[in-house]
Amino acid sequence: MRVVLDTRILKLATLPPAVNPPALIVELALAGRLGKWASPAVIEENAEVLREHEVFLRRVLQRLEICYPLTELEIIRHSPDNRFLECALAVEADYLVTVNTARGHFDREDYQGVRVARPGEFLSQPAVATLVAAWTASPAQ
Repeated sequence: MRVVLDTRILKLATLPPAVNPPALIVELALAGRLGKWASPAVIEENAEVLREHEVFLRRVLQRLEICYPLTELEIIRHSPDNRFLECALAVEADYLVTVNTARGHFDREDYQGVRVARPGEFLSQPAVATLVAAWTASPAQ
């Protein structure tokens, strides 16, 4: 499953993990259970926002698949969000996971086949729930 994670998901994943859906999603990606994609523009934003979390950022960057979108979009009013959408469309991602679903951000449920989901919605998808169950049951986890 291919995913693009909005920077806010990564930032939320740095919070204490009591019940932290973004942290679970990031750990699934770091464990290789999800294919996490980012473009150079997305990586640049991640590095800027996560500069205080160097070890975490390094772990994330080591597990990324990098894409190079050929089209620059201006679909979303909040312009920086377009960089995430460009990446998601370029790799034909299954999901773009974000908490930014307010008007002017990722305010559609679908962009040309890329589904937009908040962390809880993403984790409740049957295919993702199956991944979580298999991963948490795995002795290597």
